[in-house]
Amino acid sequence: MGNNGFPPVDVPGGHLSRCPACERQALLVYAPALGPVRVRCVGQPPCPAEALAGHFVGAQVVDKYIIAVEDTAFRQALLGQAVEAERKRLEEETARAEVETGSEKRQERRSAIDRLIEYARADFELFHAPEGTTYLRASDGLCYRLTSAQGRSLLARAFYAREGKGASSSAISEALPTLEAVARFDGPCHPVSVRVAREGDRIYLDLGDETARAAEIDAEGWRLRPIAELPVRFERPPGTRPLPEPVRGGDWNVLRELLNTDRAGFILATAWLVGTLAVLPAYPVLVLTGPQGSGKSTACRLLASLIDPRQAPLNAAPRELRDLAIYAQNAYVVVLDNVSSLPVWLSDGLCRLATGSGFRTRRLYTDSDEVVFEAVRPIVANGIPDFVRQADLADRTLPVRLALMPPERRRTAEEVEAAFREAAPGLLGLLLDAVSTGLRRKGGVEAKQLPRMADFAAFVLAAAEALPFTEEEFLEAYGAGQAELAASLLEDSFAEALLSFAEAVETWEGMASELLEAMLQRGQHERPPRGWPKTAQSVGATLARLEPVMLQVGVKLERVRAGKARTRLIRIQKVANQTSALSALSANGKNGSKQQNLADSAAPAGGQVADDLFNSCPPVVRHRSPEIGQNRPFSKGRTTADEADNLFETFWDGAGAGVADRMETKEGDGDGWWDPFEDDEDEAPF
Repeated sequence: MGNNGFPPVDVPGGHLSRCPACERQALLVYAPALGPVRVRCVGQPPCPAEALAGHFVGAQVVDKYIIAVEDTAFRQALLGQAVEAERKRLEEETARAEVETGSEKRQERRSAIDRLIEYARADFELFHAPEGTTYLRASDGLCYRLTSAQGRSLLARAFYAREGKGASSSAISEALPTLEAVARFDGPCHPVSVRVAREGDRIYLDLGDETARAAEIDAEGWRLRPIAELPVRFERPPGTRPLPEPVRGGDWNVLRELLNTDRAGFILATAWLVGTLAVLPAYPVLVLTGPQGSGKSTACRLLASLIDPRQAPLNAAPRELRDLAIYAQNAYVVVLDNVSSLPVWLSDGLCRLATGSGFRTRRLYTDSDEVVFEAVRPIVANGIPDFVRQADLADRTLPVRLALMPPERRRTAEEVEAAFREAAPGLLGLLLDAVSTGLRRKGGVEAKQLPRMADFAAFVLAAAEALPFTEEEFLEAYGAGQAELAASLLEDSFAEALLSFAEAVETWEGMASELLEAMLQRGQHERPPRGWPKTAQSVGATLARLEPVMLQVGVKLERVRAGKARTRLIRIQKVANQTSALSALSANGKNGSKQQNLADSAAPAGGQVADDLFNSCPPVVRHRSPEIGQNRPFSKGRTTADEADNLFETFWDGAGAGVADRMETKEGDGDGWWDPFEDDEDEAPF
């Protein structure tokens, strides 16, 4: 019953007809089984009861708008209308039951599709993401791609819950286009995140468990909340596993014991974990290297499991960018296991994935529709050799060296897993505390110079108050790691020859082809040795990659234009060795005794035995080229993403920039410096 004891319009027994007072189709008549018939005008505004009473015999005013009619003829007329309507309904049902033709069966099937669409719209919220992907959102707040296997299963479950029977696969397939249209054109637009999301100054971490909860982190701390109450939307791709429920009071030493590395490596690995939870516009690539038996795969798996545990977390390097993009769409942390070498296209792809990128391709090879992959993801990779051989990837890399595990420290996989399960809740709580500290202090921490991954470094500096190291220790470890990577990039026959050539001539200017010829003459080579660029075009591409590394050892590479000519020349100058702000920080005494803690990460030229901070790991020997200074210089004036608009690239931008042997094209200017608009012969494979 509605207000004043009167039923709503859709209650059985209520009939709309024309009101005799206002002459609108607004008269609601309700004939109960016993008692007088009640009449009310539901127009806007409704007719008062007195106006209605004058049109009915024996009418009595019940309240302001309702009258009661003691009229037997009136009741019989209403009853006759109801009987007639029921008779027509029965006749129609009998006719449908008697006619068993193909058209009738198709009608029943169409009815099932319509009902399935009705149930889906009633049980789920249909919406779309900015890139056009359609989703349905369940009552617990979790989102599922409408056309995925999970989405189809939810539709089948909704049908079974209502009718007690299963929906056919064909009915679901035929209902999907309509549901997609509703989600895309009638539904709202919301971004959907995997595992971690950010809304304003709050960060959310999906626990991935059956309770559908997430950790909400802000400047005041963290707490657990139902996902249905959050302003962000999460999806859980297949293979998602739950995180442990975080607790306060964890111990950083447990993580240190699980990682078979020195203190500098522990600092960089911990900083990477904090950065992955900060939802940054760019993430560094954590690279673990070490000999066989140093626990690289185990360390990768444990680090990734603290943020995004997944089924089969360790993956081989993808064979094409499409595989990498799909992997990034279905996981928050990308883990590459046992990498021996990185082809140039994959190195470039990892760079763009770490700093934010999009990838467009055909939905199917037989049509012209596009599908868009867009993601920025934390990456962790491991391998025995130093497989980072491209300068742009080295700029984005946190190198961590693992030591050979001594026999007395080896443990079974079951023991390691048990220790990690016990420590994981506390470690996750520590990471959430650190992220909260970073959100609280991010506006109060200033750095005169920031490294390549500026947003990451700035956030770790802000969170250092809650981390097991100081700001100075982090900067020193970061700088030392970059210096080590720079040294490894110069362990190349062409780079060594270029350095020797620059030291001999001090200043040189000319074409790329002339430089190649001069270096061949000085080295007494008839043809380019193995590993050298073989054309003027490839010489320019190689110099572009070596430019920041050579500057560290006092060789400045420039591209200059000769007068008004279109041709550009290469200028090589011997300059003073560049030093970084991080080197000065270590040298001016601000670090105090902490400088010795990271001596292993900033070893002087010629190599040094690492200081073993764990007392149970064998010493690690780091070798470094004699020409390399202690730390890599970070460029001045680097800004964070809030101050720059060009941090996001596409998978197509510069896809062939690292290809060593590009042939000069007719459209090229012949200067030897690779121009992304001159040719497209070496695009990455798809």
